[in-house]
Amino acid sequence: MAPSRTVTSRTPRGTRRVPRKVREQQMLEVAERAFAERGFHAASVDAIAEASGITKPMVYAYFGSKEGLYKACMERARARLLTALQDGVDTSAPPDRQLWHGLLAVFSFVEQQHDSWAILLGEVTQGTGPFAAEGAEVRRELSALIAELLRRAAAAEGLQTDALGITDQLARALMGAGESLAVWWGEHPEQEAEQVALVLMNFAWNGLGGLVQGRSWTP
Repeated sequence: MAPSRTVTSRTPRGTRRVPRKVREQQMLEVAERAFAERGFHAASVDAIAEASGITKPMVYAYFGSKEGLYKACMERARARLLTALQDGVDTSAPPDRQLWHGLLAVFSFVEQQHDSWAILLGEVTQGTGPFAAEGAEVRRELSALIAELLRRAAAAEGLQTDALGITDQLARALMGAGESLAVWWGEHPEQEAEQVALVLMNFAWNGLGGLVQGRSWTP
């Protein structure tokens, strides 16, 4: 990141000087909204620059390319999501409450910062798209946090982590269910974050609770 400085932008009212960090955040806000609404390919750098009150070359001066701008939006959204999840979990609470607060933090993030969620785990980051690697890394980080919650739950029940043995797999399965539920939620916006999170909590904990207590189903 270049040293903080001021940049000059031309507006219909004349010239004004804006600190670099402030201008950068303004561009990211506009870009995040554009990418979330239109997707990476359809979003226009010209339109993003105009809405930010700057020139297109200045966008490239800050971020190097359209891809660089999108990656900066992803990094900003990632930091927000991880902070929301970490802040939302009380590590002194019982295991089921920790998981509940973690799920609620994620769905509250989806509700309150929907553009950031779309940037992180939307269509662009699926499969083999241009940002698949970045999307996969976000999933790995979230999965690691969820797996840690499950390990704490198992330990609280006196179960050795090695005995459970599938916390990583369970975390990924829970993430997949959560992403699918978030898509469903987009089609049913009348639901509140707590209602949606409660669906996943009941779906997960009624099964996971048995696993962390050492019970498992076999055919």
